Amino acid sequence: MRSKNGRLWLYNLALVAITAALASQSWPWQSEWPSAPVVAGFILLQLIVWQYGFPVPSMGMTSMERVPQIAAILLFPLPVAAALNALPGLIWPFINHRYRQGSLHFGLLRAIHNACMLALITLAAGWVYVKTGGAVPLRALDGRGALAILLASIAMQLVNSAMMALFFHLDGRNVRRLLTWSYLTTDELFVPLGVLAALIYLQTDAVTLLLSTLFLVLTAVSLHAVVTARQQVQTRVTALDAASATRQALSGSRRIEEVAERLLSRIAMLFQYRIAFVALHDAERGELDAVLELVDGERLPRRRYPVAKGLAGYVVRHRQPVLIDRWETAAEELRRHAVIAPDERPGSILMVPIQQGREVLGVVSIQHAEANAYSDTDKNALLAIAEDLAPVIADALTFQELDEYRGRLEELVAERTAALEQAAAERERLLVELRSKGRLLERQSREDALTGLANRRHFDERIAAEIERAQRYRHPLSLALIDLDHFKRINDGGGHALGDAVLVRIAAILVEHFRASDLVARIGGEEFAVLLPETSLAGALNSVELLRERVVGTDYADLADWLRVSFSAGVSEWQPGEHRDALMRRTDAGLYVAKSSGRNRVCGDQNRPS
Repeated sequence: MRSKNGRLWLYNLALVAITAALASQSWPWQSEWPSAPVVAGFILLQLIVWQYGFPVPSMGMTSMERVPQIAAILLFPLPVAAALNALPGLIWPFINHRYRQGSLHFGLLRAIHNACMLALITLAAGWVYVKTGGAVPLRALDGRGALAILLASIAMQLVNSAMMALFFHLDGRNVRRLLTWSYLTTDELFVPLGVLAALIYLQTDAVTLLLSTLFLVLTAVSLHAVVTARQQVQTRVTALDAASATRQALSGSRRIEEVAERLLSRIAMLFQYRIAFVALHDAERGELDAVLELVDGERLPRRRYPVAKGLAGYVVRHRQPVLIDRWETAAEELRRHAVIAPDERPGSILMVPIQQGREVLGVVSIQHAEANAYSDTDKNALLAIAEDLAPVIADALTFQELDEYRGRLEELVAERTAALEQAAAERERLLVELRSKGRLLERQSREDALTGLANRRHFDERIAAEIERAQRYRHPLSLALIDLDHFKRINDGGGHALGDAVLVRIAAILVEHFRASDLVARIGGEEFAVLLPETSLAGALNSVELLRERVVGTDYADLADWLRVSFSAGVSEWQPGEHRDALMRRTDAGLYVAKSSGRNRVCGDQNRPS
């Protein structure tokens, strides 16, 4: 970008001029330089502490750089210390891709700026140190020397911060958001280590010095590992917090929006823009979901649009960033894909993919009203930001998918539960109906439909069981066969309805008369059978005779004024070893005798074995 780069180059040239002027006035050309290994050691230590510094998003890092810088001021003549501190600044941008933001041109800018800045802050701090009574070299630390070191470190930090703020301002960054108090003061924590390093250098042998230097290097590496691990843990804790939060408090969709806000917050530290948006790629639907879109500071409603249209879709499909520094001279292919309102006149557009491996998770874009607002360096910086947050975005997308899946699963479970409850209710209704019908069928298979008495089938089952029981326990068992007298006259005189009513009435009398343990069955049209367990022939004859008297004495006027009912009965007692058919024949013979003797009587067994 010509305008911004021009400002930065003018700033660098001014620094070079100032540094050269100060060096020409204070440089003692006859100063004694330390040995080559010492010079190399200082440069290498500086590069190592930068390499393993504590990353600050999108701007560089804080580190233990004050250790070698303060040590140089306390050990060597001021110009030598300035040179020792400035040389690593020239080298560093060309060995760290991320620091130069992927651009050699920007790397050269930062190399010159860093070298001049380090020389100037060394000269300023050294001047304050000497003027306040500090000794060079520092062989022992007293109160006056400690105060001089404190003032020198403050001067160094003030000059450093002022020059960084000016560089960030000329680079178009948000200085207030970048230069936080923690960033400005962290370096001061390592000043005592610099003092210690200087004292060790002067008062120990080469082996101890080497071990001390190794300790500093390991300290830098360890601190870097701790900070990196903490950042990783913090990222995972954030994800776990989101996962454990209630669905209303932090849904998957809200989680995505928070990550998008975090991404734009990073961008706002580096870039100025009129329009910015973060859109995530929904490959399944072939859409881009603009989760966060700002226009002139106003947030627009969340929306979706096809990935086949627009520059954002072009970036997703080609997996390549797009930089348009001047809309009028942009490539025709890019102009053709862009969706621009008729009255809109874009200035600069910078758009990069958010990728994790080969998968494009989405797009982040910024747009400025002026031309030449962004450069290739800015493109690389924006790519680095997107790369940093890609894992977090991937986690948020996964969380959203799980959240949506959970919602669908809950709906499905609710539907299935309702269906199962309905099916269970229906099944219960059917079971009740089936049991009812089963009982009905069972009753119908064992009961006479008209009278409700046991039917012939039930009687046959019961007589076999009672004979077996009587045989086993040698208990008495009697059988009575009852036949209504002249029943045909009743049917002929009053119809079958009257006949049925008489049968029902007689059945009720039978049930009421006999014991619950006795079985009363209807085995023919007007013929009934009664099984009397635990009853001898005499007892059975007596019970049936009482029944006959009751039937004859009953008033049937409610059925028909002329109606009179009586019955004839035969009674037998089962004999051990006798088959039921034989018992039935003997009892039937008694019934025959009762009928042939004039009816309305009870006859006992006529063929009882002796």
